[in-house]
Amino acid sequence: MIECICHIGPALDVQGGISSVLVSYTKLFGLPRKNFIASYNGSFVKSLPMFTLLCLKLLLCPPKAPLVQIHTSFNGSFFRKYLISLCLRLRGKRYIAHIHGSQFKRMCSTAPSIVKGFIRSYFRHSAMVICITPDMQEFLDEFVGKGICRYSVVPNPCDTLADAPANLERPEGSPVRILFAGRYGHRKGVYDLLVAFKNANFNVPAELCLFGDGEVEKVKQIAERDNAEFADCGKKISVSGWVSRGDYLEMIRGYDLLALPSYSETFGMSLVEAMGQGLPVISTFSGGVPYVVRNGEDGILFEAGDLPALQNALERLVNDRALRMQMGKAAWKDCTERFAGGIVLQGLESVYAQLK
Repeated sequence: MIECICHIGPALDVQGGISSVLVSYTKLFGLPRKNFIASYNGSFVKSLPMFTLLCLKLLLCPPKAPLVQIHTSFNGSFFRKYLISLCLRLRGKRYIAHIHGSQFKRMCSTAPSIVKGFIRSYFRHSAMVICITPDMQEFLDEFVGKGICRYSVVPNPCDTLADAPANLERPEGSPVRILFAGRYGHRKGVYDLLVAFKNANFNVPAELCLFGDGEVEKVKQIAERDNAEFADCGKKISVSGWVSRGDYLEMIRGYDLLALPSYSETFGMSLVEAMGQGLPVISTFSGGVPYVVRNGEDGILFEAGDLPALQNALERLVNDRALRMQMGKAAWKDCTERFAGGIVLQGLESVYAQLK
């Protein structure tokens, strides 16, 4: 039935988590682009005319699809999707609220009373709420009101699963390469990672490679200062902006592990992408990460902000090649069993079947 569903979310070429999920839907489930309606094109100002026309179109000529799946994040994304849901309700169309967004819980908890009312209304009028991790379902059930909404937990699919895990048995003397991909700033923990890497004691050469956007210049300044101090100790930090998703995915297998010491993470698609290639990961117990990463098997988790624990995790995986290889293989196997397209499709089809 998925081929009959209309999806509303950001444009497919927008940089971001929801867009990458929707792109994976087109690849894995063979969905045509006509099934996707864009409500945002990457710029708030430039999106206003497009969004206004979309709302008018939904009111005058709503989709013929039996269900509309609205992919929702926090802040501006929520308000756009709330207005879209009002348009659909006025035309008697049923919608599924598919919730994404690492800071959605925070938005719910800190919003003014009137906004909390909008949020509750949005979910209460939905035919179903899809959460990507169990902890989000538990939170919303408490926030919206116990037993009011119908929920289903369906993880995001990984459209880049390798046929076999990467070979992490690098040539003798090559540096262990640590990958970070995310927005440069406090929330993703990049500054914690820089401090832990600087203080870590490695018995092999190690390189920390950072990719992202945000506070780029600040991160570059720290890296330049630290690289000057490292001198001949075998450590190196490189800082880059975003690369295209295709280029990034091709690069992953050239690294040995991924570190994402985030303070707020709903799902952590970069974790799944790395695990799906056979890389072990280091991350935190924040949000839905413990659901995605099996601590001690696929990688190492620690409490966000615990710098000694992050340093210890780096030292363990950098200094122990056998452990890296063991966890990398386990991570790849775990992804194939939980986040493969076929598995996720079964979950989605189950949701649609309940709403027939």
